[in-house]
Amino acid sequence: MCLSTVYKLEKRPENEVLKNVMLIECKDGVVTLTDIMGREAVIEGEIASADLTGGTVVVRPKAS
Repeated sequence: MCLSTVYKLEKRPENEVLKNVMLIECKDGVVTLTDIMGREAVIEGEIASADLTGGTVVVRPKAS
């Protein structure tokens, strides 16, 4: 099972948005995250990077 921790702007503990993310959906500048317990977090932005073997995803504000 590949689960990820999602961070905003950069991979730093204080920027953590949600752990154990199993689903990421991107639409119209909004990133919706769902963890294995069904909790959701919604943040504005776009995926900047995804390290699937390392289990980390970074979301940044959407470029204008």
